[in-house]
This record gives sequence, C-alpha cells and structure tokens, in this order.
Amino acid sequence: MLPRSFLILLMLLNAPVLQAQTFEEHQFEQELDRFSESARRFMQELAGELGPLLLQLEMLMDEITAYQAPEILENGDIIIRRKPDMPDTVPETPEAEGDAPIEL
Repeated sequence: MLPRSFLILLMLLNAPVLQAQTFEEHQFEQELDRFSESARRFMQELAGELGPLLLQLEMLMDEITAYQAPEILENGDIIIRRKPDMPDTVPETPEAEGDAPIEL
C-alpha cells in the first residue's frame, strides 16, 4: 500500500508543475503568434513600398539590354551605342493634370 500512496502523492505534487508548463507553453505560443503577426504586417508593408521600385528596376533592366557595351575613345569620350536590331522607343512620361503648354 505504501508504494501506491507514494505514487499518488508524487502525482499530486507534480500537478502544479505540469500546469505551470502548460501555462508557459501557452504564453510562449501567444508571444510567437504576436511576433509572427508583426512580421507578416512588416513584410506586407515592405512589399507595398518595394513593389513600385522593383517595377522601375525591371523597366531599367529592359532598357539596358537595348544598348551595346560602352566604348572609350582615344580622347576619353565614352560612347554607348544602341543595338542596331533594337527599335527606337521614347519612354512614355505620364502627364500631370493641368500640364498645359505655357504661352509666352
């Protein structure tokens, strides 16, 4: 009978420790959820800010492929020629509202 009562006593003494562990685990999970939510919001804001910049970079890289490698002349001038097979394109610039030519 002594071993059985001893076993019950050990179980009763360990119950608060087990509850404390589950509380700590629950608290850790809550902190982890808060951290992951903050990280998710940060990444969304970052993507929103970097999105237009990445599009501009993509457009610039497309424009760069239309040119040959730079040549340095004997007098120090640098010439960057357009590739012969690339069409001449003028980049479109968006006009702001109210941009009317100024009459002099």
